[in-house]
Amino acid sequence: MNRSEDPRVIRAKELLVEYEGMSNGINGIKAFHLLDSAFAIFNGIPDYIGSYEKGVIYNNKCSAIMLNTIYDSVIGKEEKSQLLAMAMDYCDSSILTYKIWLDEWEGLSSEEVADKLKPFMNENDPAYSGFNFDKIFRRRVKNIITAQYETARRLSVSYTNKGTIFRHLYEPDSALVYVRMALSLWEDNRTAKSNLSVLMGGEPVKPKLIESLFPPDRKKN
Repeated sequence: MNRSEDPRVIRAKELLVEYEGMSNGINGIKAFHLLDSAFAIFNGIPDYIGSYEKGVIYNNKCSAIMLNTIYDSVIGKEEKSQLLAMAMDYCDSSILTYKIWLDEWEGLSSEEVADKLKPFMNENDPAYSGFNFDKIFRRRVKNIITAQYETARRLSVSYTNKGTIFRHLYEPDSALVYVRMALSLWEDNRTAKSNLSVLMGGEPVKPKLIESLFPPDRKKN
């Protein structure tokens, strides 16, 4: 992990990367302990309690439960409904987390972001001993500026998940609402496009596993 990353959450970010390597989509449930450990780290640091990373964790759990439920042919109807309801709860938590984060950080300049971070990041904090604090601080500001548009796409992925869950609960009208919301935020969301095609009576558009952490072409605005 880059030494310019905030050392207070380096382990949490390593755990998220480790989860991505182990989850392999449908098998993600078996690696939930990694997400729980990362969540605890973010939740224990005041300036990360409302971080978008917690939304990523919620959505990863939603995706894993949803995919496992959809593709497991031996799950009964009642159990399927219960599991999809659990996935929906995680999805709603991710949506709320992303919205609150965007309300606080979206549209801020680098200078404004820095001003908001200064009360929480102090170079005299023992956590930064042996690190270049200025470099870490600049990296944190940059990460938040980047996340301003990436998180809108993450929100699109969560809306796609919600639409997918509604589709498999046989509620096409609700599914259509959220798929369209997903595409309004990110028009190149391939999974949402595929869901929309199916809901409109067409064929899937080369469906892929839900992209939980970082959507593709995330460098673009």
